[in-house]
Amino acid sequence: MAEMYLTEKLFAYAADQTSSIEEVYDGEQEVDDASVDDSKSRDDSDIYTSSKPNIEELEMLLEAYFAQIDGTLQKLSHMRDYVDDTEDFINIMLDDKQNQLLQMGVMLGASNMIINAGIVVVGLFGMNIHTAIFDGKPIQFLETVIGACGGCVALFLVVLGWGKKKNILAI
Repeated sequence: MAEMYLTEKLFAYAADQTSSIEEVYDGEQEVDDASVDDSKSRDDSDIYTSSKPNIEELEMLLEAYFAQIDGTLQKLSHMRDYVDDTEDFINIMLDDKQNQLLQMGVMLGASNMIINAGIVVVGLFGMNIHTAIFDGKPIQFLETVIGACGGCVALFLVVLGWGKKKNILAI
């Protein structure tokens, strides 16, 4: 912990450098490696003992930073959960819309089939073939058209009922 006080280490290093530069320029004494190591260990121990209260301050500062980082991590974790929940909700909504589109496709396909059945009836009557219906009164033609349309609607309702019974359509 004491080594984390970089400013005090810088001051100690600068003081050590200044004293060694003065010694070199003064030329009063020569320094050997053993005495340099000795002075460094004494200086380091002086720094560590003199900065004991500062270590407690550093610990409190680091504790505050760790608490702040932990709070930020918690916020990010909650945000990630919120994003995941939102993504799941959007996927559910998209699935619901896709199901609605599929049901609409089934209904349109069924109605297309029913309309085609009506077109077949109209096609049969549109041929240039002589039938007994054309020899009668005009009401017979109207009865045939209404019967064909009614049959198409009834067939469409039967198809919708069958789709609902088989759980193909959720009407």
